[in-house]
Amino acid sequence: MVPMTGLKLKNTSRRVLAALFDMDGVLVDSISLHMESWNEVFTNMGLPPFTHEEYFSVLGHTNKDMLSAYSKYNHVRFSSYQIKNILTRKEVVFREKIMHQSSTTPGVDDWLTFFIQNHIFCSVASSANMVNIVFILHTLKISEYFSSVISGTYFPAGKPDPCIFLSAAASLGISAKDCLVIEDAPAGIQAAKSANMICCAIATSFPKNELAEADIVLESLDEINPDMLFE
Repeated sequence: MVPMTGLKLKNTSRRVLAALFDMDGVLVDSISLHMESWNEVFTNMGLPPFTHEEYFSVLGHTNKDMLSAYSKYNHVRFSSYQIKNILTRKEVVFREKIMHQSSTTPGVDDWLTFFIQNHIFCSVASSANMVNIVFILHTLKISEYFSSVISGTYFPAGKPDPCIFLSAAASLGISAKDCLVIEDAPAGIQAAKSANMICCAIATSFPKNELAEADIVLESLDEINPDMLFE
């Protein structure tokens, strides 16, 4: 049964019945591994790597959108076959890396436990493909916390389009206005605000000043105990 009261965000009239988590940079410390994986694939093809500026300009978008941006930055064109091969190979390399180097970001376990103890539904809403999401949740041993898992690769538009968060809310049977999104990227914050959801941003991938559109901005989830934000 859906809780009727949920948690109230202190100093506001907003209540929270569900928490929607982005994955990379939020649940798992994986941003650098993704960039390394992209660049390993490009280097093996004799292509230049993603620069730091290029990579972070599209961080939070789907892999397909990131590859499209890379093509424009580096003035290269890929055939449909090459696109499919690059995207597949990049994820294989990434899973090989994260199998041995993955860990939850600081504070995640405490926040997940807090939400479950307070009968708040949790969902993963990530631009990653479903294979990666499931692989990481099981590797980190946190899959049991989530009532639904949504992959942005199934939607015609990725973040900052709000469809992934709206779908996550619908999968839980919760109104968008009663959802809290936890994000680390400007594109995700824009998607959450477009969906009329509360957004908590953590500065794991971008500095705080680039996350200012969020309702709450933290260095990481272990900066504050969640019971200090909610009642």
